[in-house]
Amino acid sequence: MAENVNKGIPIPDVIDPPESMSMTLCIPKNKDHMAAFFGALYSLTEWNSWQQNGTTDGKELAAVWWRYFLSWDRNMSDLECEDGMGKCCTDPAITRRINPTTGLPEQSSDGGITWTPMSGGLQSYIVEPVPPVTSGISATKCDAATNVSGQVDVWINQVIVDFDTATSLLEFGVAVLEAILIAVVTILSAGTLTAAEALVLPTIAAALYAAWGAGKAIFEAYWTTDIKNKIFCAAFNNIGEDGSFTDAQFSAFWNSVNSQLPASPAKMLFMGFLSSVGRQGLNAMAAAGFAADSDCSDCDTSCGSEFSIATGNLIGRGSGYIDVEAVLVSGLYTANINTPDNATCCHWDGHEVISGTITDANQIWRECGSNDNSAGPLFGDHCLWLVYFDSTVPFSIRFKFLPC
Repeated sequence: MAENVNKGIPIPDVIDPPESMSMTLCIPKNKDHMAAFFGALYSLTEWNSWQQNGTTDGKELAAVWWRYFLSWDRNMSDLECEDGMGKCCTDPAITRRINPTTGLPEQSSDGGITWTPMSGGLQSYIVEPVPPVTSGISATKCDAATNVSGQVDVWINQVIVDFDTATSLLEFGVAVLEAILIAVVTILSAGTLTAAEALVLPTIAAALYAAWGAGKAIFEAYWTTDIKNKIFCAAFNNIGEDGSFTDAQFSAFWNSVNSQLPASPAKMLFMGFLSSVGRQGLNAMAAAGFAADSDCSDCDTSCGSEFSIATGNLIGRGSGYIDVEAVLVSGLYTANINTPDNATCCHWDGHEVISGTITDANQIWRECGSNDNSAGPLFGDHCLWLVYFDSTVPFSIRFKFLPC
């Protein structure tokens, strides 16, 4: 047997190391070469492939490699190795963006021609609760929206602290990610978020840079009660009756917040936060907290909440209506309302003159998707994003809307 001692694969110093690692290599794209490679790999699981030293080392090594052989991911790709072995298995360049319609992170491997949802990001780490998420006694929808508002406060306050503790843009970015984790109550599969951080950071890099450059004072001053109420009402107006969000409801919430909040580095960072956590994170926020029998009576739950006053004074607003007092502009009393863009629209449900006098002829409006003015009496079926009235005498008017 002595003559066989040096034949076979040398016996390692450690039979079964406590640590493992992964690696990637290229192989020739040919069935005969592939068969030879797979056979060589399998030979590690056979005891007689190892040097025989008069012990059971060969058997034990074969068992170790059989365990690793079973863990082998057999998925193969057609990625070509460049210049033989000079540069192996080059992955295509990945471009990332926030979808301007859904508010969710996407990636492209063809230079932005096609986009797919970003895989393996922060959302995959979030444990999503099963609805209903609140007390179940009453006002579930309102309670869940109140929880969302509370967790937004948690995020804001943590980021304010991050401005004081971070000493660099990179430290600030990592701290903001940790603030996201606190706000959405995530559970990590392996006690680390390194992989998700690598995906999330590029999508909010510009926002991080802008917020860090603007500084703590600008960020903190942005979060007025009015701003927070807009987020709260956007959550209530778009959340489901069971206190949770679907993908479509998350997108509606994201777009509602994006259209109502004034521009600021603070807003940029908040929108990046929402995009990073997605529906899963928003539902986790809705489930976090102990709100019960909350009050959402001040939130407009019907179409019309997206309209703002371009000309005139706000008298009042409620479910599906806006009351405006006209103001004098170039010799005419004018009341003009509009949404942020021609894609945000409501169905016209008529108007009521509260005081004064107007005529049906003195109307201008813009249909959904159009920047062209239409004039004359506004009757019939219209989805609008701009409505204008004027008169030679003072007046007040109620604009009425329904969902398109």
